Amino acid sequence: MDALKRRVLQEGQDLGNGILKVDGFINHQIDPLLMQRAGEELARRFAHAGVTKILTAEISGIAPALTAALALGVPVIYARKTKPITMAEPVYVESAPSHTKGLEVLLMVSPEYLRPGDRVLIVDDFLATG
Repeated sequence: MDALKRRVLQEGQDLGNGILKVDGFINHQIDPLLMQRAGEELARRFAHAGVTKILTAEISGIAPALTAALALGVPVIYARKTKPITMAEPVYVESAPSHTKGLEVLLMVSPEYLRPGDRVLIVDDFLATG
């Protein structure tokens, strides 16, 4: 996606240690038109994959996940970093490194929203590990 590449090259700041600061258009302040274009491009690339849900991590992944979900016509699930009292046990839990926080974070999803047979597209602002 050329528009995103241009913004990263023009405004992104390499902070070292694999950290790219893009607070002005993705992380802290969001450019909704850029996110819309990114979501449309993701939807185009995965249109024939039979995606039934999009999964992201709170917080920064929600904007691109939402625009992709709108374009695909599927729901978004975001993995929570803290378990709310409304999330019943059992929950799916996975740890992931947070390069910007310098620690491991837990990500939790209720099985209520992820079912056998779902085809899940994982969308985030940046994927540091795969």
